[in-house]
Amino acid sequence: MSSPARQRFKALLPNEPRVAGWDLQHALTERFLVPARPGLEALFLTLRATLDPVLSTAQPVKQGKPYPLGQCLEISQAVQRELKQLKPSALAGQAAEGHAAMLAFLKHGGDLRQVWGDLRGEYFQNAYLAGTLYIDVSNDTVVPTKPKVEILPFADARLTPVADYFHFERIATRYWKAQVYPNHLLPSLAPYFPLIVVMPDETVGLYCNSDYMLGLTLCDRFRPSEAMLQTAPSLPPDLFQSMRRCLAGTAFTLASDPGQGRSLALKACREFRSHRRQWHDQHHTLALRHLNAVNRQLARLSDARRAAPAGRDDQHLSHGEIHMSILNIDNRAYDLDSLPAEAKAHLANIQFVDQELARLQAHTAALQTARTVYLAALRDSLPVLGSSDAMKFG
Repeated sequence: MSSPARQRFKALLPNEPRVAGWDLQHALTERFLVPARPGLEALFLTLRATLDPVLSTAQPVKQGKPYPLGQCLEISQAVQRELKQLKPSALAGQAAEGHAAMLAFLKHGGDLRQVWGDLRGEYFQNAYLAGTLYIDVSNDTVVPTKPKVEILPFADARLTPVADYFHFERIATRYWKAQVYPNHLLPSLAPYFPLIVVMPDETVGLYCNSDYMLGLTLCDRFRPSEAMLQTAPSLPPDLFQSMRRCLAGTAFTLASDPGQGRSLALKACREFRSHRRQWHDQHHTLALRHLNAVNRQLARLSDARRAAPAGRDDQHLSHGEIHMSILNIDNRAYDLDSLPAEAKAHLANIQFVDQELARLQAHTAALQTARTVYLAALRDSLPVLGSSDAMKFG
């Protein structure tokens, strides 16, 4: 990262694409990994062959795109989990050689970790940094015809750290085709999550909760957020009001207009800096919880924007029995705006529970589908056994 602010940070940020201790890592890479590059490629291709059927079944489509498009994070994390529990006896040939080389590299002090950043100024990418090698196990998630695995010297990969939220905005606009605005709506969350992003599929949400961007924000004491909130153009008035209506009745404090939101958000940045908010302290953990609750609520708005004809006002959007401005309970109607704070808090809790139940139900369905795939693969791999020898599955 070339920014003067980032140069002050000596320790690695979470998932930062930077080699720490270059001399040692380069020596270990040259000794163990470079001679084994064909084996490493075979190893990760073997893992992809195992995981692709499961991942494509669990999430066949993401943001309107079929697997594997847009799923570099999901693939990278799945490969990392599989690699940790992989038994050498399960591999053969070059894949076994690559695995042995990786184990020797790690045993002698080699560093293997997941990284995230700006790949060649074109898109965000999750990959691995093994010593001084760049290992991309999801190389086909932007262009599906590309090889699934790419291994390069890290210096040749051109994966650079995201410098600030303006840098994030440029890549999100180019890669996601998204519209990015400052968070002048929820000032109490703006220091941690200073962006509101509208995706091409009309998904609306606060950004961003990546460990790297949060680490950057906290290490520079909310100055990256403050800069974006200060100078970026405000939300369009119609989007601001639509989001405000969607969040009305929740426990969150909303700005009355973008101008007030900007002022309050900047004030919050200064206050958080003076209180020295820290990584994973209680305040940070609560902010993450609130982010998830807000984005679950905004999913209603996203659904309405996708369903509504062009130009239609979404103020009458309903969700079950909870409407934008009216709450119906036991055949009695209540104005959300006039509810006392305690009632709004209870309502927010009910909405949170409903959304968590829906999320858990969807997650359970995905796991059941994945189990079916695993069971089918197990059956195909087993020899025919007598009834007394068989383990019971299914």
